[in-house]
Amino acid sequence: MKKFILLAAIILVGCGSNDEPVKVYEPVVINIDISTGMSYNEVECLAQNIYFEARGEPFEGQIAVAHVVLNRQKDTRYPSTLCDVIREGPISSWFLEEQQRIVPLRDQCQFSWWCDGLSDEPKDLEAWGRAMYIASGVIAGKYEDPTNGAIWYHSNTISPNWNFVTRTTAKIENHVFYR
Repeated sequence: MKKFILLAAIILVGCGSNDEPVKVYEPVVINIDISTGMSYNEVECLAQNIYFEARGEPFEGQIAVAHVVLNRQKDTRYPSTLCDVIREGPISSWFLEEQQRIVPLRDQCQFSWWCDGLSDEPKDLEAWGRAMYIASGVIAGKYEDPTNGAIWYHSNTISPNWNFVTRTTAKIENHVFYR
């Protein structure tokens, strides 16, 4: 079995007074089994979704959000790659200095972070390392699906108009999962 190992050293240096300890994190080793057919780009897309949709959730909640994306990828109603599943939604095409740019229509995507108009660059390096670790583990089949095959979810603070036509499969921390 071929494996690609990504070594990401995450070091955060405190900027406070001399009395504050400096935070130093050990390197995170992420194993990506390339025999699964997933590229690094696909792992990174899934990690972004975990980071922006569930970084404040416990480990199981982050795994659950990742599995929803994998469950959609396996469903013929959704795109066939993880990145396309995550970026699904209406787009707009416009030109900037003779360069075409395609952008998602604001607040109309399957995953809200993708088209919220905010930066898609992770700022919390510890949470980003955890998201990459979880993404590679979920893709490699290391974690069972705690959502029981869910293809939708939402925060338990809202009640979308589509949840009455679906079946609840799990409730994990601050998310409700459906199939």
